[in-house]
Amino acid sequence: MTLLLLLTTAVAIAALGATGRQLHRRALQRAEANLRTIFDTAPIGNAVLDARDTVVEANQALARITGFTALELRGRTLDQLVHPEDAAPLREALGLLRNGERGGLETEIRCLHASGHPVPAAVHAAALREPEGRRAPRVLLQVVDITERKRVEEHLQHMADHDPLTGLLNRRRFEQELERHVARARRYGVEGAVLVIDVDRFKQVNDAYGHSTGDRVITSVARVLRRRLRTTDTVARLGGDEFAVLLPKADRREAEIVARRLVEAVRAQAEAAETGREGVTISVGVAVLDERAELSAEATVVDADLAMYDAKDAGGDGWAFFSAEIHAHRRNRARTTWRDRIVDALANDRFDLVAQPVLDARTGAVVQHELLLRMAGPSGTLIPPAAFLQIAERDGLIVAIDHWVVRRAIALLAELEDRGAATRVEVNIAGRSLADATLMAGIAAELRATGVDPGNLVFEISEASAVADVQLARAFAQHVQGLGCQFAIDDFGAGLGSLYYLKHLPFDVLKLDGELVGNCARNPTDRLLVESAVRVVHGLGRTAVAEQVGDAETHALLVALDVDLVQGHHFAMPQPLATAFAPRTALTAG
Repeated sequence: MTLLLLLTTAVAIAALGATGRQLHRRALQRAEANLRTIFDTAPIGNAVLDARDTVVEANQALARITGFTALELRGRTLDQLVHPEDAAPLREALGLLRNGERGGLETEIRCLHASGHPVPAAVHAAALREPEGRRAPRVLLQVVDITERKRVEEHLQHMADHDPLTGLLNRRRFEQELERHVARARRYGVEGAVLVIDVDRFKQVNDAYGHSTGDRVITSVARVLRRRLRTTDTVARLGGDEFAVLLPKADRREAEIVARRLVEAVRAQAEAAETGREGVTISVGVAVLDERAELSAEATVVDADLAMYDAKDAGGDGWAFFSAEIHAHRRNRARTTWRDRIVDALANDRFDLVAQPVLDARTGAVVQHELLLRMAGPSGTLIPPAAFLQIAERDGLIVAIDHWVVRRAIALLAELEDRGAATRVEVNIAGRSLADATLMAGIAAELRATGVDPGNLVFEISEASAVADVQLARAFAQHVQGLGCQFAIDDFGAGLGSLYYLKHLPFDVLKLDGELVGNCARNPTDRLLVESAVRVVHGLGRTAVAEQVGDAETHALLVALDVDLVQGHHFAMPQPLATAFAPRTALTAG
């Protein structure tokens, strides 16, 4: 009986063992099938490479990226599928991965499409392992097509580097190009010249015929400069009616030839009709880089600028050269005067704020105000920011100015709350201030100290600042929103505003650029852009504001397009704070 029991037990154990092995085998088969399904149907490209970097497995997503079928991919090597400049570094990195000298790999490469064109791709790689845990020579590559991301990045970079009105390089990018040229000149020998160009009597044109005419004058001059200069020359709009040109190989004689041709070309070809009775002319200042010159980008622009004013003093429509002997004192004075005035204004509270009402587009009720910076000038005059902000940016004083504006704005909110007249105000923050931790801390401290409603404070940054560093702009927006404040993107459309990056910025308010708004009643393209932007903003549950509304026709169209808020001289010019915050309910347009 005991023997029989032992035999029965042994048979049962053997049967259980066979069943267990069968179950284990089935589990492995299911796991392999699941992994095969995941590999084949994944939305990103998958490939397994052997020890010779040859594809042994590939999925349909990788086939779509490369233009080959999955079957055609098998047997192909990295050299056949990756751009030659990227293949060697990738092979080296994969070798380190197989040897255990690195744990993983993330990089960007250019895949070679079956048609021959490169496809930008992000690649993640991991070494596969044998069942016992040791590394196998095979590697799993995961590939994502980043063509669209690269296109957007290039578009954002273009907006950050170019003037939106003319399409020329902007001041920041011009200064970078000039710095690079000066660095090469120091090393390999001094050559080249810089021209600073200013449109004659531009202020009178703007005042007499309006900003739209002024913009057309600027674009007409830009077209002449672009057409008359070589592709090796660098031309930029510095701001306002001022342009700059770098002639990298020019000596004095060639620089004079170019200056004369530009003066003559603008006189002959710029559209005289844009200014009524008078044609458009320019004044050009020329600074030639030589061994005697102070070799720096900043000094060269200052020198050319001083020479340009000599050309203006001579009646305009001409050119003049910088002379170290003549201009030395004026150069030093030009560098220090505005900087000293800014420092003095910060130290002695000589800045001031004015307020421009922002109205409900339909009812005309004033719902908030934008606070705008001014500097106290001689005899009580107020100097607009265009006169000093570029210098403040260049000399690193803009952050201190933003600190002053924030403190004054929060103090104003506290004063209004004490009077029972609480309202919302907007303040502008410069791009350089976004990374300033002390500004962030200062905002929080002032809000705590005063106890004001943070929802009444809106921080604006320009589209250009947002585009220049989207990550930094997003971090700033999240910080101020965390404090209970609102965040606005200003001047949207000034850089051919990409609606794409709006999804990356947690904005509350989108302010449409004045140029876009000013032309929308007459330009179908601008109208369509405004309409599209408003639709997107409302779809996201945010507020759309139109800036620089100049007439009743534009106002009526903006109401029809469902814009929420409006501001501009059609309703009210910027006002002293005492006037702006006097009791009122609505403004009459006019």
